[in-house]
Amino acid sequence: MPARAAASWPRITGWLAEHAPATARLVNPPATPVDLRYLEAAMNRPLPADLIELLQLADGTEHRAIRGSVIPFHYNLVPVMDMLAIRRMWQKIEASPLLAGADIPRWLDAYLPIADAADAGVMFVNLSDGPSYGAVCEWYPEGGGGAAQQWSSVGQMLDDVAAAMVDRRPMTRVRGVPYLPEVDEGSLHWFKVCD
Repeated sequence: MPARAAASWPRITGWLAEHAPATARLVNPPATPVDLRYLEAAMNRPLPADLIELLQLADGTEHRAIRGSVIPFHYNLVPVMDMLAIRRMWQKIEASPLLAGADIPRWLDAYLPIADAADAGVMFVNLSDGPSYGAVCEWYPEGGGGAAQQWSSVGQMLDDVAAAMVDRRPMTRVRGVPYLPEVDEGSLHWFKVCD
């Protein structure tokens, strides 16, 4: 059975409230049904059930790594309207005549940003038809990084984050490096676990 956001998100927010209150305060309330319908219509593709579930619990966060990062190692979930704005930005970059014929990773219309980082990194859900539908990938076009799948679903991502927080189980999905949470002045940050 696939991981569900409704099972993991309360574990995450409960841990944040107890251990990282500055980060917990920045979690947005749920997205509205209107926002969810607008998002699905704008994407012109069905959204994975676990992404809808997450957005019905929280419409991202209101900050960008200023007071911590919810997703290792420096990502924060973005609200629905920011998802679409980030997507439009990458579509414009992709359409630039400067990229014509360039041998670089390409941004696809089926990519839906769900988290961003201060250094231009993006986590997106792949809405392409096929076996990668619903997968959460990291996008780092700088230096030819392109898209790399990190989790098979939003639910799996949240399950891993919750396990790292609550169970202190190092998370190894992001770039194959083990991460655990730490709190600094009430804000959540992630650190690499050393041998």
